[in-house]
Amino acid sequence: MHGTLSHVRGVELEEKDHNTGGSKTVNKIKTIKTIDPKFHSLDSVAKTNYKRLGDTDMVVSTLGLGVASFGEIYGPIPSDPEEIVRTSLVNGINLIDTGYWYGQRRSEEVLGKALKNIPRNVYYLCIRVGRFELDYARPFDYRADKILTSLTKSLSRLQQKNADICFLQIADMDWEHNLNTIIEETLPALRIAQNSNKIRYIGLAGYNLNKMSYCKTYDQRRRLLVQGFSYLHPPDPRITIAQKPLNRVFEHKIGILNGGCFSMGMLTEKGPPLWHPANFKARQLSKDAVNYCKSKDIRIEKLALSYSMRFPGITSCLVSIETLPQLVVTLTAMWNEGALQSKEIRVLDRIKRRFLDKVENNEWDVINLKGYWRHLETLGLPFLSANRVSSMESLSSNYTASIASACSKCDPYKYQKYSRRI
Repeated sequence: MHGTLSHVRGVELEEKDHNTGGSKTVNKIKTIKTIDPKFHSLDSVAKTNYKRLGDTDMVVSTLGLGVASFGEIYGPIPSDPEEIVRTSLVNGINLIDTGYWYGQRRSEEVLGKALKNIPRNVYYLCIRVGRFELDYARPFDYRADKILTSLTKSLSRLQQKNADICFLQIADMDWEHNLNTIIEETLPALRIAQNSNKIRYIGLAGYNLNKMSYCKTYDQRRRLLVQGFSYLHPPDPRITIAQKPLNRVFEHKIGILNGGCFSMGMLTEKGPPLWHPANFKARQLSKDAVNYCKSKDIRIEKLALSYSMRFPGITSCLVSIETLPQLVVTLTAMWNEGALQSKEIRVLDRIKRRFLDKVENNEWDVINLKGYWRHLETLGLPFLSANRVSSMESLSSNYTASIASACSKCDPYKYQKYSRRI
């Protein structure tokens, strides 16, 4: 289904007319706090599905706007970030996620400017603390003073007085070393911010639901939201092998957001960025899946988004938008609730069985970081491997020119061949 964006107002679909009904729209306006008839396209809102996030008072759209792309981690900043943000919100999306880690403040600064002329009541804002600088040895800092200072500066860059959710980014590596600090220092600091009305809810963000669920058992005094990320192969996200921690999450009525719909570029026709941590086998299988979809004239992005949206227990999926045409595809998927045609359903089943089910689910801590640094040398980037100052997510943004020169002949799916710890 193709679509064209009107200027600021609603998205017009060319092939299908939706009969939304006035009563449905009126009910949504009454029950969903973020809907403003003076701001929104009511036709778009009527087509949008919303879900309550855990046991909070937040009713969020099934797709949320992630703005990692505003931090240049997938390439240059979009040419029209303000239009992307406004058009997303006007057409029903009401959840926005950013953090210092995305470009070391760049994402927050760009989003702050984009939100400047948008009413605060039409969206929920999520920010992040805990993960800061581009240093593999010391990327996380859970000291109370660092957490509170970072939160205050983030709000300043975003030009906001408060955020709806503050996610604490959980380290998968050195977990045991950080756990005591998180429980005894970090979470109490966030409760101070909560009592000061700088944030409304506290959340946990990470790749491992087991570890986040374990952290939850130590802190029962406040409601915690859990954000489960997957980087390897959704359409069969990491959550599929974490059913026990998921069940514990459901028992506590904790909302779950998924931020790995496209596996950080693996499940896109564009391909993964050069910094992607997946091993060669995972890259090759993903590339085979992409090519199979192309042979059937189907975009794998649509299949990945549909699978993620329909996965049991997921409240909302965060999607990073780089262009307005990409936003059209995303909004269409949201309005259709991830529905697929019969041919697309068959292709999704085939790529899962033939390719994606063969991809191993691995955590960040199995990645051989020394091997990763050594591999940078083979890409002609010895200054990065020597200084150990750049993370996987920052390579393409901070050293675009160098990487483009060194890897101009590289297939992004074959870029990483270093061994991993087992």
